[in-house]
Amino acid sequence: MRVLVTGHLGYIGTVLVPMLLAEGHAVVGMDSDLYAASNFGPAPVAVPTITKDVRDAVRDDLEGFDAVLHHAALLNNPLGNLDAQLTYEINHLASATLARLAKQAGVPRFLFSSSCSTYGAAGDEPIDETASFNPVTPYGHSKVLAERDIALLTDDNFTPTFLRNATAYGVSPRLRFDLVLNNLVAWAYTTGRIYLKSDGTPCRPIVHIEDISRAFVALMQAPRELVYNEAFNVG
Repeated sequence: MRVLVTGHLGYIGTVLVPMLLAEGHAVVGMDSDLYAASNFGPAPVAVPTITKDVRDAVRDDLEGFDAVLHHAALLNNPLGNLDAQLTYEINHLASATLARLAKQAGVPRFLFSSSCSTYGAAGDEPIDETASFNPVTPYGHSKVLAERDIALLTDDNFTPTFLRNATAYGVSPRLRFDLVLNNLVAWAYTTGRIYLKSDGTPCRPIVHIEDISRAFVALMQAPRELVYNEAFNVG
């Protein structure tokens, strides 16, 4: 398959791209490369790249692809709280526009990197994909709105699939230290002590970035009827 990966130079994208190449897919990336100076170890695997902000995408960028794997986003709650409008502009509006452009360009599959933050304050019991949304941050709410608008585009020729990822962790060429488990490991490694920024009682689902990447590859390759306008908790 010929695949467009947005955010391919980000934390998850730099792990996902080599997996797609190993499966024999032809990969093109779209990324503003905001973190070009932030490599952790080897540089990301090079693929043909459309260097632009996802907000600037046009229909021609989407022509000729069999699938779009959309990862580009403004991440984490502090950024969302700092500028909620920018979070909605990128995570919601740009995502919905990208899906519409993909549909217009004849791309049959669109996989959206959503989040378990869509469930927000959901109580202590495990929940599945039928649970109600209850986001408590601009980031989580932006993902809810994006899912809503992308789902409206579903038809016989356009199959969106939503991956509601748990909190990611793991090593990447573009490593993030703001994520909870990565942050705990970084403190432990550099100081010999684990630094908790809470009283230790909160819990949250986590998932390794390689498992998120494997989920994207599996769902992209799955029979269409199994993933047609479906959401999957990845954690």
